[in-house]
Formats: sequence, C-alpha cells, structure tokens
Amino acid sequence: MNLHQLRYVCEIVRCKLNISRAARSLGTSQPAISQQVRLLEEELGTTIFLRSRSGLTGLTGQGESIVEAAQHVLAEVANVQGIAQGHPPTSLAKIRVASTQAQARYALPSVIRRFHLHYPGISVHISHKHDEEESLWQMVQNGIVDLAITTSMRDLPKSLLALECFPMERSLIVPKRHPLLKQRIVTLESIAAYPLITHAERSTGRRRIMRAFGALGFTPKVTVTAVDEDVIKACVEEGLGITILASIVYDPERDTKLRALDVTPLLEPSVTGVVVRRDMARHDHICAFIEAFAPMWTKDKIAHEIKL
Repeated sequence: MNLHQLRYVCEIVRCKLNISRAARSLGTSQPAISQQVRLLEEELGTTIFLRSRSGLTGLTGQGESIVEAAQHVLAEVANVQGIAQGHPPTSLAKIRVASTQAQARYALPSVIRRFHLHYPGISVHISHKHDEEESLWQMVQNGIVDLAITTSMRDLPKSLLALECFPMERSLIVPKRHPLLKQRIVTLESIAAYPLITHAERSTGRRRIMRAFGALGFTPKVTVTAVDEDVIKACVEEGLGITILASIVYDPERDTKLRALDVTPLLEPSVTGVVVRRDMARHDHICAFIEAFAPMWTKDKIAHEIKL
C-alpha cells in the first residue's frame, strides 16, 4: 500500500467514479489508475468499488470505510507538508463564503454537506447579506472572504475570477387560492394589480423587479418590505400581498399555504455565479467547494479559466 494508491482511490470518488476524469486530474493514465486500485484491493483482500460492464457503479460497504480512512491519511500528510512550509494544519483551516440570505438559507447547507464528504476537516464560515449583492465581490477582493456566490459579476478587477453557474430563476409566490393561479397567462400588468411585498429598497433583487415593471409603465403598490425571505413568505401567507423571489426559496413541502409560478421570462435575465480570487482558485479545497456548488466547474475547468 502506498500514498499514490490512496490518492487514486480518493480522486476516483471525487470525480464521481469516472476513472478517465480522475486520470486527467492526476496527470496519469486510466490503465495505470485501474491497475493500482486492483493491486490495492488485492493487498487489502477486499473490494473497494462496485463494478459493472460499463464501469464503476459505487462503493462497497468496506470501500466507504476505506475511502474515509484514506481521506484522513492524505489530510494528515498534507498537514505534515503544510507545517514544514509554515502553514496551519487543515484541521484549523476554513473556507469563508459570502452570499445572499437566500443562498445561505436554501442552497449552501446541502453544498457544505457534499463538500464535507471530501474535506471533513475544513470548516465553512458563511457571511450572508440581505440581497445587497454589489458588495459581495468586494468582500472577496478585500480578503474578507475566500469566495462569493452572487449575480453581480460585471467589471471585476483582474485579480478576481468569475465563474458563471446557473441562470437566476424567479417565482411569483401567492396564497394557494389566489386569483392569479386561475389565469392562463400571468403578466407584469396582472401582477401589478395586487399589493406587492418586496425586499428593502436598496436590495438588488427589488431594483431589478421594479425596473421590469417601470419599463412597461406599471407601478405596483408595495405594502410591506422586509430583508428576510421567510418573513416575506409569512406575510404572503397572511394575505398581505404577493411577492417575487428567487425560486430556490419556495419549497412546496414546507410552504404548503403558498403556490409558486415561474415568472423568470418576465424579468431581466441574470446569472448566479462564483467570484473567487485567482490565487485562491488554485487550491484543491476551494475547487472542491466550487464544484460542490456547481458541478460543471471541475478542478480542470477552473484551472483552464485561470489561464485565460
């Protein structure tokens, strides 16, 4: 048994059982990795991966325990190397993330869970803003956080890297028996006929929504403003008005008194992405966190983007 074999096994798991991708990531060949994994299994006298004719399909029960132990071994090796270079051990390391309240509440918990499968010793600290997205990338630039999840990615300094991830989807959220649910087509004009509950005036989301209404000559009556999406939804439940929020904040299993209609095409398009300092984007744990949030951004693709 050697460290290369343990590293191969862990990288295969990180690459979602894709041996070819793991080989590219490690700068070796698929046959070399496959051979070393089989040698390790023979030495241990057990099977780590479940296999089919099409390739690897999962981990065995013992394989899960072996991978977890291998990750800890590699983490401790990294600690030894880091201490020798004057760096703190990974058990003291953390990732600092800035995001909006909506991302922090509804998206990041599952992202952190996936990240901790590969880096259980690294803590995550979230700094969330109440929809004031313009300041998020500045927190990255000033070194307050390591990365930010935001829709404000224009005109960034060259020291920062912007990785576009997902189109921002927005939903009209109304009480479950609201008249708008009976309309075949919902328009901004029909929405403007009802009291509107929004974020505070300075918020990015509210400004985008009000610009869309204003472009068509409509001025909806805002009856309540709040900084928290859960407070806004509670006001909608009480019949105080309707609201337009990021679609991720609506959960049909929890929000049983509400209904949501997709109104993304009615509003100006925007993209949710990750902003990170170029020097930080070279670190494996930062890449792993980004990939946990947006699987399309693998370590290789991030490295390619840094070079552009």
